[in-house]
Amino acid sequence: MSVDFSWPIYGHQQQINFLQESIRQDKLANTYLFYGPRGLGKKLVAYNFAKSLFCQAEDNKPCKKCDACRQIDKGVFADLHILGKTQDELSAESVKGFLARLSLTTSYGGHKLAIIQKVESINLFSANALLKILEEPPKNTTIILVADQIHSLPATIISRCQLLKFRSLDKESIQEWLKSFDLTEIEKATISNLSFGKPGLALEYMEDKLDNFKEKCEFLLKLLDNDTLSALQSLDHWFTALKKEYPSYKIYELGEQTKQYLHLLELILRDILWLKLGRQPINTIFEEQLTLLAKQYQPGILLKNLLNINKIKKQLKQNVSPLTLWENLVLDFKS
Repeated sequence: MSVDFSWPIYGHQQQINFLQESIRQDKLANTYLFYGPRGLGKKLVAYNFAKSLFCQAEDNKPCKKCDACRQIDKGVFADLHILGKTQDELSAESVKGFLARLSLTTSYGGHKLAIIQKVESINLFSANALLKILEEPPKNTTIILVADQIHSLPATIISRCQLLKFRSLDKESIQEWLKSFDLTEIEKATISNLSFGKPGLALEYMEDKLDNFKEKCEFLLKLLDNDTLSALQSLDHWFTALKKEYPSYKIYELGEQTKQYLHLLELILRDILWLKLGRQPINTIFEEQLTLLAKQYQPGILLKNLLNINKIKKQLKQNVSPLTLWENLVLDFKS
C-alpha cells in the first residue's frame, strides 16, 4: 500500500523523496549523512523522517496525533535518540554514553533512530567510537549524522554512510516561499538577500533577528558616517555596555560577542562597493544610507578594511583587546 507523507519543508525535494521512499519500501540505510551549510533545514528533514518512521497512522505521516508523534514532539519518545543540541553534548564522555544506549533493546520492539548533530565537531576519540558502531551497527537501528561540512570527518566514517547533500535554494525559490509570510516588500527583498538561499536563516531573520539586524546595522552605519571622535566615543559606550552585560567574561569571550558586528560590517562594506559599481545592494532596508556612504568612501579604503576585518577575526582568538582592534579599524576608515 502506498503511503503519503506531509512534511512541512520547502525545497530539498529530491532528498525528501528519497527518504520517504525508503520508509515506504522499508529499506533504510544503517547510516545517513546529511551535510550542507547551516540553515538549510537538515535537522528539520531528519526530525520529520523520525516522526514518519515511528508514526502509527497509515497515511499522511507524520499525523501529529498518534502517541509516537506526540511523544517525539515532547522529546520523550524512547526509541529516538538525539545528540548534539549543545556543544557540551559532544564531549567524549557524552558521545560514549550515547552510543552505548544504542545497543539497548527497543522499547516498542521495532526500530531505533539516532540523530547526531554537529558531528563534524566530535574529537578523534569520539570519532573512533562512532566508527566502531557504524562498522557493527546494532540491530534495527538507523543513525543520521548531521554536519555543516564533512571535510573534518574521517574518510572511514563517510564511506559507511548514505550521503545526502543539501544545497542552498535559488533566490527565486526563497522569494516565492517568503510570499506566504506577512512581510513588507523591502523586508522580503532584504531577507531573501541575507539568507543566501537558506530557509532556516530566513526564519531566524523573520522571528526577531531582523529587528536585531536593523539595530546593529544602524550602529555600524553611524560609526562609518560619524567623525572620528564621535565614532570612538560610540565604541567606548558600546564596550562599556558589553562589560556590564557580561561582567564575568574574559577578553576573548568579550571579543566573541563582537563577531556578528564584524560580519555585518563586511556586508555593509560589500554593499557600498556594489553601489559604487552601479549594482543593487544586498541590504535594501538601508539602501539610502548606503548610497550616501558610497559617496564618502573610495574603493581602496573599503577593500583595505575588508582585509582588516579578516585580520581582526583572527586576532580576537589571541586574547587581544577587542576595543583596541575596533578603535584601530575606525581610525583606518577615517585616515
